[in-house]
Amino acid sequence: MRASRPSDGAVGRSVQLELALAVSGKTAAAFGSVGLATITPFVRDEFELSAFGVGGVTGLLFVGALVATIPAGRMTDRIPASRMLGLSLLVQVLALAIVALSPNAAVFYLGAALAGLAMGAGDPSTNVLVAINVLRRRRGLLMGLKQTGFTIGGLLGGLVLPSVADASDWRAAVVVPLGVCAAVGVWAVAMAVGVPSPDPPALAREHRGRREYLPMGAYGFFMAGIQLSALGLIAVYLVDRVDLTARTAGWAIAVMLAGGTSGRIIWGILTDRVLSSRVVALQLASVGAAAALLAIALVESDIAVWPVLFVLGFCAIGWNTVYVTVAAESVAPSDVGRATGAALFFSYAGALVVPPLLGVIVDGSDSWTLAWLVAAGCALVGLVVATLVRRGIVRRPAPGPAWLE
Repeated sequence: MRASRPSDGAVGRSVQLELALAVSGKTAAAFGSVGLATITPFVRDEFELSAFGVGGVTGLLFVGALVATIPAGRMTDRIPASRMLGLSLLVQVLALAIVALSPNAAVFYLGAALAGLAMGAGDPSTNVLVAINVLRRRRGLLMGLKQTGFTIGGLLGGLVLPSVADASDWRAAVVVPLGVCAAVGVWAVAMAVGVPSPDPPALAREHRGRREYLPMGAYGFFMAGIQLSALGLIAVYLVDRVDLTARTAGWAIAVMLAGGTSGRIIWGILTDRVLSSRVVALQLASVGAAAALLAIALVESDIAVWPVLFVLGFCAIGWNTVYVTVAAESVAPSDVGRATGAALFFSYAGALVVPPLLGVIVDGSDSWTLAWLVAAGCALVGLVVATLVRRGIVRRPAPGPAWLE
């Protein structure tokens, strides 16, 4: 059986360890996958990659994650979540070893795709570790802390890996996240020793498909699309239109990630203690993201851009916490892996589709303003979807049982 409903008293040591494992696993996975994008200038020089080839690294990471989320969610509902997380991190170790030893670009791309697959495979297990161990009134905060692992792992990649690559070479830099993933992966597998597998899902739930999660999935598609568009395009925009240096534009990414990290925690706290519904937070995040994108489209000021970037990160990156929590709370405990895997499938799909679309708009029209306006429109579509869900106009999965309260 899965862990029982947590008590109102002090959280037990085993629960604390599982929550720490969820945060550590999310951070290690991001460090070992998203971190690869930070060393692409060094890889480009060795393998003589084109600009399209450099962009393909991030694309392969998210293709791998997209492919993995649905089957990984199902598997996570059948074996202990800590074991699933450990196995995914050990696969990531293999992927990073392939990257570090790659003799050519094709093998490097293979390793990057496998790293993305491992990242996607581990995501549902981190959601389960939080959902089954925390009462509803604290779940938003704890899920937010766990979700900051993605932004912290990305920040670690940007701060550590290029410096190591510059001092030695990019292959040596890859060894750093490889070691981190190996350590956390072994810890996770050790945590699962002696833990029985959960009961299989009931037959009635066995036939649920992605269509059941489509309404909220549409929200994740558009919001994840603008999230990755902002992270991928904002630096180039600031250099081309706001006349910032490349180094200063790089700091803009850090400001957005700082906003996103704080947003993932604060949105969780607000949904636990202040807001009447978690979906209200999704609505507010959409409004804030649309407003920030409109400001970027219309204001070309090197001073005003900084607070706008923080707000953009807070809303367009911070929303993810609430989205995953809503998915987890829409089903019974035995289906959390499946539900969050489906939710992540839609968000990874948006991350693959929307950024290239905005890039085509910029190339075809030579207008960054138009691209940011389209991105703001995507955020407003998210607002409409969340509003329809909240008002019950479109169907979403029925709420889970009493353990949510």
